Amino acid sequence: MENEQVSAAKAGSRKDISVITLRGFIDLTTAEEVEQLLASLIKAKRYNIIVDLSHSDYISSSIWGIFLDKIKKIREFNGDLKLANMKPDVFEVYKVLELFRVMSSYDSIPEALKAFG
Repeated sequence: MENEQVSAAKAGSRKDISVITLRGFIDLTTAEEVEQLLASLIKAKRYNIIVDLSHSDYISSSIWGIFLDKIKKIREFNGDLKLANMKPDVFEVYKVLELFRVMSSYDSIPEALKAFG
């Protein structure tokens, strides 16, 4: 649904990649929903995840913390969490926090999909 702040879909030629789309102002009020969605994907053994940030103007530190926490678990199963379509303000925070050292960022979903091979 278009009004949801957090949604997920399958992607990739084998539908083995999950694309999470975050919409709007993503902060502590959305954190539990993001965390539960990532946990459910991990439980379902869906370890290749792209987070589409094209519809988000703000990502709070609580969400960045969830990404960092979950990426550890995802990588235990040889998966990865990749970010795509960051708007300039969100990308600036990503750079300042030096999250590029831990999570890869791509300009588009197709680029992130290609990075999974």
